[in-house]
Formats: sequence, C-alpha cells, structure tokens
Amino acid sequence: MAGALIRPAVEGIPEYVPGKAVKGTIKLSSNENPFGPSPKALKAIAKEAKKLQVYPDQKATLLRAALAKKFQLAPENFICGNGSDDIMQTIAATYLNPGDEVIISKNTFSVYELVSRIFAGRLVFVETKNYEIDLERIAQAITDKTKIIWLTNPNNPSGTVFTAQALEQLLQKLPENVLVVVDEAYVEFADCKDLPDTIKYVKEGKNLIILRTFSKYYGLAGLRIGYGIAKPEIIKPFFKVKMPFNVSRLAQAGAVAALTDKTFLKKTYKNNIAGKKYLYQELDKLGLEYKKSEANFIFIDLKRPADEFCQRLIKLGVSVRPLTSFGLPEAIRVSIGTGEQSKKLISEFVKIL
Repeated sequence: MAGALIRPAVEGIPEYVPGKAVKGTIKLSSNENPFGPSPKALKAIAKEAKKLQVYPDQKATLLRAALAKKFQLAPENFICGNGSDDIMQTIAATYLNPGDEVIISKNTFSVYELVSRIFAGRLVFVETKNYEIDLERIAQAITDKTKIIWLTNPNNPSGTVFTAQALEQLLQKLPENVLVVVDEAYVEFADCKDLPDTIKYVKEGKNLIILRTFSKYYGLAGLRIGYGIAKPEIIKPFFKVKMPFNVSRLAQAGAVAALTDKTFLKKTYKNNIAGKKYLYQELDKLGLEYKKSEANFIFIDLKRPADEFCQRLIKLGVSVRPLTSFGLPEAIRVSIGTGEQSKKLISEFVKIL
C-alpha cells in the first residue's frame, strides 16, 4: 500500500552513498579535516551549549553578519543551512517547477541529482572531459526549458577546476531565466591562480548562487553548517521555503568563531599542500594515474575494480572512497590526511599493488 502513495519522482532516486567509516581504520573517505574542529570553534560551542533550551536564531543573524564582513557584502546576500546540501534542496524547492530542465555534469556530487529529482526536474547529464567539468558542453546543452545549472569548483571527485575565462564565457551565453549554482565546498584548499571570482558576479547581480561549507576547511562536518551567497532577490524567498530553525545554536556559534581562527586555517592549508606533494610523488612511483587536485582529496584511476580494492585496503586499516556510486567503478578518491596517515596509506597501497 505504501508504494502506491509514493510520488513517481521519488521512485527513481538512488539512495545517497556516504564514505565508509570502519572502526579501527584510518578514515580517508569523506574529505574531513584531519585536525578536527577549530579550537576557537570548540570553545564557542562549549559556551553556547549552556543555552540549548532556547531555539536558535532563525535567520542566523550573527553568522550572516560575519560572512558579510568577510566577503564585503551585505547580510542580505547570505543564507545559512544545515550543511550546503540543505541549501541545495532549498534552491530546488524555491525555483524548480516539475519538468524544468536541470543540467548536471556526469560523475559528480550526487546531491545535485537528488534534490532535482525530488522536485521532478528533468535531468540533462553532460559528459565530462578527462573527468573534468566541461563548460563548453554545458553551454551547448542549454535550451529554452533550462532552469538550473549545477556546477562544482573544485569538482568532486576529480579535484579539478574550471577557469575564470571558462565561467565568464558560459555566463555570457546564459539566458536571463537560468540560475547557475556554483558549489565551492573545497575552494579554500585551491592554490591555482586562475580560479573564477564568483563573488564578483554576485556583486554584478548575475543569476548565480555560490555554495560554501564549514564541513571541510573549518572542520565542522559533524555540526552541519553551510551557506549560500547570491544577490538579495535570489536569497530572500529562501526564508519562506527553508525549514524554521534549520541551523542549530551550536553550529552558528561554532561557525562564527571558526571564521576567525587563522592559525588553525593556516595549519590546515599547509598540511594539504604538503600532503598532495607527498602523495603525487608516491603515486608516481607506483605508476598510478591521478588528477592534480585543487581540493583536499586526490582522484586515482586504478583501472581495476575499485570496490574490491577498497575492501582489501580496509582489511589493512585504511578506508578510502570507491567511486562506483559516481559512475566510476575503477576509480577511488583519497582524502588528504596527516603526514602519518598518508604514509600509512601508501604503505598499504604498496602491499596491494
């Protein structure tokens, strides 16, 4: 009987597959900060924990003000959510009509597809180029029925980026009734010189939403806190659609404090740069193909079944992400851990290979 009640749009939705957390292993499967949360955030969270009988600020006023100061925008340019994927669902709920076309790259983060299917969008998948998002192909896929384009930069799982010029060319071709969402969950880790200045487009009033998170760089994945940046006309209706009190008191307080912890953030960034350099060097020795990454993980093309490889690795004490659920059954994604964790990873790679 229950099956007859389910909306047809829900029937085709695949269940989200998270990175495995296996007891007794080093977890390098979910791109988490290997140093834990910011110490300043922990202090703020402990203080806020004494007020848990009180509902959180429904509009995350202090956090939005702190973000406005950081990006030299107004608080009205920001929306906060229970993780950035919460904001993805709010975007779809606000702007997507049944049958509207949604453009998504193949082999990318699955929540774009998930929220689009929930609201009965018509999905248009675009091929990647060498596992990288191809903005030229995306531009060619736009029709008069296109409503939302989901982009991610750096891309998950390849770790690659599209350039400022490539995004500029796409936006020049964009019809006025199309909304571009750029998920920048990993952008703080990027060290390339040609990243798009997406904040510039918000200031120019483009139909563009930037998504960012406190889960990765700031080490607050367990609190679920992310934010969106766009012109006020795009942001304002989200407050009608989002769930009330969707961001907890602890998350808001922790995020405000984490923004100011420059020592912790510098340590995180330096570790990521060093970790990538070490892993590139060792992967080259092993003859494995990988993508140079602008994120806190590395995409590796094993050219052999990834699920089997990852199971063997778990038995040796390390958990990484097979990319079968991304449609890449012979590839894995490896998070950048501490130096010690990276050495353990390579040691066990050697045993398997």
